[in-house]
Amino acid sequence: MAHAVTQAAERHVVEQLCEGAAGRSVIPRLRTLSPQLPVSYSFTPISQLLALQHSPCVSLLGWDTEQFQQWSQEGLGYWTESGGVPPTILPRARLLLVGYITDQPTDGQHDGSLYIRDANGCVPCEVLQSDCSCLESLLIFPCWIYIPTHHGGGYVEVLSPPIPVTQPEVAANVLAVSSFITPESAILYLHNIKRSHGCQVSVTGQVSLVTSLVTVRSKTFFFFFLQDTKQSVPVIVQVPSKLFWYQVLNIGDTYEVTSLALSSLRGSSRQVFAVTSSSLLALCPPLCPSCPSYPVTENSEKLTESIETERSSDRPLERPTGRRSKESKTLTYKGVLTRVLNAPAGLYELDGALLLCTAYTQLPSGGRGLRVGARVEVCDAHLQQSPSPLFPTLVLSSCLRSRLRICHFSRLNTPCSLSSGARHLYLHLLFCYRLRLPEYLWMCHVIDKLQEKLCPRLVRQSCITRPLSDGAQGPAEKLLFPILSSWSNGRRERNLRDEMVTDPHDCPLREYSPLPPPWCLPLLAAFPSLVTTSKNLHGEESNRRLHWSHYLLRSGDLSTPHVLLGVLQVSSSGSLLLKDQSSSLACLVLPAPPLTWIGCVLEVHHYHLVTENVEVKDDGENQRSRTYAVFLAQDVRILHSSHSSSSSCPLARPRVQPPAKIPRPEASRAQRHLVIERLEGRCMKPGQSKELQFRATASWVDIQRPSPEEEDREAKRPDEADKPVSKVTLLFSSSSVRWFHFLQPNKLYRLTTTGETDSGVFERLSAPPLDTVSGPQCLQVPAEWTLEDVETQTLSPGPTIILSIEEALKVSSGGSLLTVSGVVSSRSMCDTQITRPVPSNTHKVPDAFLPFGVSIKVSLIQPQSHSSASVYLDVSGGPYPLGLLPGATVILQGLERKVSRSGRVYFRSVPTTHVSILSPPTEDLGHAAAPPLVLFRQLAGTPAPQQAVCSITCVLNMTLYWDCSVCGSSFTQGACDQSPSCTSRSGVFRAKAWVKAEDGSGEIRLYLQDEAVWLMLGISSSLWEALRGRVLSRGRVVVKSRGRSEMPSEEDSSDPLIDHMRFLMSRPAVSRPLVLTFRQHVEAAGGGTSADALYTGGERICHPCSCSPCGHLCAAPGGGASDPVSHDQRAQPMKATALDILYTAIKLFSI
Repeated sequence: MAHAVTQAAERHVVEQLCEGAAGRSVIPRLRTLSPQLPVSYSFTPISQLLALQHSPCVSLLGWDTEQFQQWSQEGLGYWTESGGVPPTILPRARLLLVGYITDQPTDGQHDGSLYIRDANGCVPCEVLQSDCSCLESLLIFPCWIYIPTHHGGGYVEVLSPPIPVTQPEVAANVLAVSSFITPESAILYLHNIKRSHGCQVSVTGQVSLVTSLVTVRSKTFFFFFLQDTKQSVPVIVQVPSKLFWYQVLNIGDTYEVTSLALSSLRGSSRQVFAVTSSSLLALCPPLCPSCPSYPVTENSEKLTESIETERSSDRPLERPTGRRSKESKTLTYKGVLTRVLNAPAGLYELDGALLLCTAYTQLPSGGRGLRVGARVEVCDAHLQQSPSPLFPTLVLSSCLRSRLRICHFSRLNTPCSLSSGARHLYLHLLFCYRLRLPEYLWMCHVIDKLQEKLCPRLVRQSCITRPLSDGAQGPAEKLLFPILSSWSNGRRERNLRDEMVTDPHDCPLREYSPLPPPWCLPLLAAFPSLVTTSKNLHGEESNRRLHWSHYLLRSGDLSTPHVLLGVLQVSSSGSLLLKDQSSSLACLVLPAPPLTWIGCVLEVHHYHLVTENVEVKDDGENQRSRTYAVFLAQDVRILHSSHSSSSSCPLARPRVQPPAKIPRPEASRAQRHLVIERLEGRCMKPGQSKELQFRATASWVDIQRPSPEEEDREAKRPDEADKPVSKVTLLFSSSSVRWFHFLQPNKLYRLTTTGETDSGVFERLSAPPLDTVSGPQCLQVPAEWTLEDVETQTLSPGPTIILSIEEALKVSSGGSLLTVSGVVSSRSMCDTQITRPVPSNTHKVPDAFLPFGVSIKVSLIQPQSHSSASVYLDVSGGPYPLGLLPGATVILQGLERKVSRSGRVYFRSVPTTHVSILSPPTEDLGHAAAPPLVLFRQLAGTPAPQQAVCSITCVLNMTLYWDCSVCGSSFTQGACDQSPSCTSRSGVFRAKAWVKAEDGSGEIRLYLQDEAVWLMLGISSSLWEALRGRVLSRGRVVVKSRGRSEMPSEEDSSDPLIDHMRFLMSRPAVSRPLVLTFRQHVEAAGGGTSADALYTGGERICHPCSCSPCGHLCAAPGGGASDPVSHDQRAQPMKATALDILYTAIKLFSI
């Protein structure tokens, strides 16, 4: 058996190492490790190790089981002490590795790393303790770890010193020929102007600092400093054959270095010593007296204690008003690597508490050996405290002057993630924008969140984390560019050599300012929770059976801005969705986005977040809720486009695309151009189908394309080139409904078939109209056809006439449907009994929100003329229209004009009515034109809004109360008074008051409601919230004036709440000057009209309401001209003084 092992050793050495005589020396060397020959071990060529070993392993020659178990337990020391879940230990392999250690890989380029090679392969290796004598020597590696990498291949971690098979030949007395000088003398030599040029010196000194190994412009170099008791001198190593010294030099050891030449740093007049090709390095005894040593911190708890001691000993500082600059502390630290947070970004965790950042240096060998469980030493690193709230408090960062060294390799079965250097996005952005550490940490956090949102299901990870080869910006850089460029303005370019050599040391890590996150990038699943607090309640509508409310949150209201980001997709019902890997969020883009946005990554900073809730008492569910985002197309940035032809990473298209020529159609597919003239709303297909459909009226356009010789000439005018040929009604159903939110009137589109080359297919598939005797042909658009935007000059407006509210109230429709535009002032829900009959086809409508059979009343106003109208919409037959909120500007296409019995004009929808939102809710409904300014003595009882400057003379009475949101009864102590018949747990707070106001010319009686009462009292929002809470415990509190004096009662009361309310009503602040917008009230003086709804001609007529829409500091117009019935019409006209006419406040604010 021994003879067989010997023959195997000789054969392996001859075949793999080309060493015939050395084969006989391998076995005696192995016997020094194990007296018995290792029969179970086998020699492994390096090529087989790289090709066949796909999992980490450890080979420990001569170790028994007990030794291996003890070694394993020592590797679990941190996890045993912390009580965490212990990871697995490296599996043991019985492999023998024999080879040469060299500093030159197979490609011949010296990079400062060490390699093990044999005749057929070469593998990188990491050695804890190395010296020059083992280079190019045949060695046996008794204890080593093999770690495969993700990019193929692997590397070896050498645990114990290798055993030389043959002794290296060393030249005798190689250092005896030189006379050595000390660092103190070397410094004087550097500054000696009279020195002779071209001479070389030899220096003896203790290594005090070894910088990072840096590669700049394909040139690799590093510095080390030799010191004595007084001075230290820098030495640069940039000769390729001497770069392996980086692996040999140990801080604290004394070395003799020969043949050092003088060199000037690039871009500087500073002189340093440079290693030459003939230089030699030798270890020598320490200098006497010894040089000063630097303390090494080996425990994160001790580090924290020292920082707290320094902080407590400092003098108290004044509280800073802005970002205060701090200075980092330089130290050397030893610790266990407990987590790899982000290897490409250079972020690691030490001892479970300390963040290690290596981004500001270049890791030797790409970070080989930095695995979980390894013990590392970071020399001359910068310690920063709380640079970013997103990361641990203590952050240790290595700069170019720092050195990271592995003290003990990890014994755990953990992978190694190698850093790809400057080719990676993190380091590319760091150096391109010259970032400080707090800025870099925030940037890493954003990129990690971006990957969490999109990769790998929506966007390839390489597209996010790798800079584009052509220099263009990828999605991550486009997202970060605005803020990164603002930070980098005015910062000078880094001088790497000066950072490594200059004293006092100056680098980007020396000073820092803690940075709060400028904005955050949450997952889409987190957005609904942002608008669930009561502070964001923007409007409530309630009736006897349903509670309908909406919460609106503007992006600017958040303390930390939240960026809305996701991939734009279309649902089967035609609704727009922003999607990431966590969830999808419905969205409304205004105006309609281009079709090319489908599949693109969109970024939005300014948006409205809306949550609508409806409580359904009679349907088996308690509440329905829907959250969606509303934003403008001009506020969208495209970070990544799926339509680009780039193979590496598709480029994002610009926000505004320049006009382009109409491209030629592909000869293999039939195409035709059309202009949309009119759109109808989505509704269910007739019959038993569960699918949606919608129709669009369009005109075919014959595009006169220029010949190839005319393509470079000026294009023809649209009125000459694009001529309407014939009209057609397009019917979209099934998956073709996805085009609904992208179609816009008066815009040119290209309809492309699949599998058809004859353009006559459009006429062959067209059918006569179904619902009219004469009309345009009807074309059912197949789901597999495609629709594209065509960029062209503006087309002339189509035949659709958009009426203002004032025009719609006066026009005679003659049975035709109208298109009306206006601003939503309020909306309310109507009972099911006055809606249209429920059809027999009761399939669930996709994207339905309100219960089936429930219609809504929308009050539209025209701010310029202060006209208003009521529109009754049945939205239960199709998807719920997003964005129909108070304050939004809308176009309602396809309305019936109706006249009530009392002569009031109102409008009603039909099944194909199309609701189009033009703009999201605005802050002020009256932004367009202010009402006329009048004096009270000039009031003539007109119902139009008016404005006056006045003050409140007294408060006649004030009522604060809570109503049940479901049944409208009193709501006390969190429960409805009709309990147990009503189980509602939500209430609506109400406030109303009658006051007297005067402007110097006259006096009026004014009705205030809800927020107008709060503004009239002039109290803080916190006090108003406290009043709401106190009233909730009672349900209703009423305070009246004392009597004819019209002053609050001064009699003592046993109720402190009423006394406090009387005090608030009589405060001088109530009589401050106000700007008041008001209109005539609909009730007679002292009237107490019931709040119950009135019905006329089968239509629901709601009692005029004075509550504020859209959260404005005003009350909504009550009893507008568009209401079918109002009380002032049935009452006799009053010819009286101003005090006999009551007025309702629309808006008021302090001067």
